[in-house]
Amino acid sequence: MDLWDMTKLLFRRWYISLPLMLAVLVLVGVASQVVKPDYSATAHIQLIPPPVVTGPDGRQKPIKNQWFDLGYAALGNATMIDVTRQSVLKQMAEEGLSDNVTVTMDRVPLFEIEAVGNSPEQATATADRMLTLIEDAVAERQTSLRVAESDLITTLALDDGSEVEVQNSKVMRVMVVALGAGLLLTAGVTVGVDAILRRRTRRRGGNGTASGAPEEAAGQPAAARPPAAAFDSEATQMVGTAGRPGPAAGAVAPRVARQPAGQQPARREQPGGERPVHRGNADPRRPAAAPPDADATIVLPVPHSTAWPRGSRTDRQ
Repeated sequence: MDLWDMTKLLFRRWYISLPLMLAVLVLVGVASQVVKPDYSATAHIQLIPPPVVTGPDGRQKPIKNQWFDLGYAALGNATMIDVTRQSVLKQMAEEGLSDNVTVTMDRVPLFEIEAVGNSPEQATATADRMLTLIEDAVAERQTSLRVAESDLITTLALDDGSEVEVQNSKVMRVMVVALGAGLLLTAGVTVGVDAILRRRTRRRGGNGTASGAPEEAAGQPAAARPPAAAFDSEATQMVGTAGRPGPAAGAVAPRVARQPAGQQPARREQPGGERPVHRGNADPRRPAAAPPDADATIVLPVPHSTAWPRGSRTDRQ
């Protein structure tokens, strides 16, 4: 069964599919109201390089910081690993915060934090907590290498995640899943009910045909039954070949008026410039001869020739 057959079945069994579709739409509407949207809070924090120190001779004092030599990207990657560990996220969830946090550093040396929560307050608190964790992780990574305080790379929070956006992606996913499941359920129930109804109709038709026909044939008397078709000898007709119709025996030829003596018959021009043909002394009162039959035998006279070789009878045979 393809999609077109399924569509025709749904339209044919509309009294089953239509109530189910209405129920599915009601459930989708209820799900859209029950499921709450997500709230996203975004925060940014910047890495600040160590201050430049100039000596008494006017020369710049070198910065003794291994992370500064490696670059901001290296320190940023180490910091992101520290703040996104499962233990850290689990502790945040236990404190009532959200564990759905994403930390990226696409624009070095800028951290971008995105926290998704069930409420605006939870999303803002999660983003603010992540700012604190990043600041502590940057300081701890440098302290472990015994970097002087004057050579430390510091951080600066640009925003605290107070701007919250509403995300309806979860609601849309729930609605799509509910609608798809409802359509599948509607199609399955309609196909099942249609199969049951067809089976019942087939059983009723089979019982009526199998049981009713023999009873009627058995209860019918022999006199009422139609007799077998008998051979009718009078219905046989001999068909012979019909001959060609000939002229009637008592037919009389039409009379033709005679021309006066010494008067020539008027010449009548035939269409196409043909002249009339005169048949000598033929009697106009005599009927014209019938055309020869196609199957007639024509005998041609053989002229007698004196040059015929005369020989013995044996030679002629």
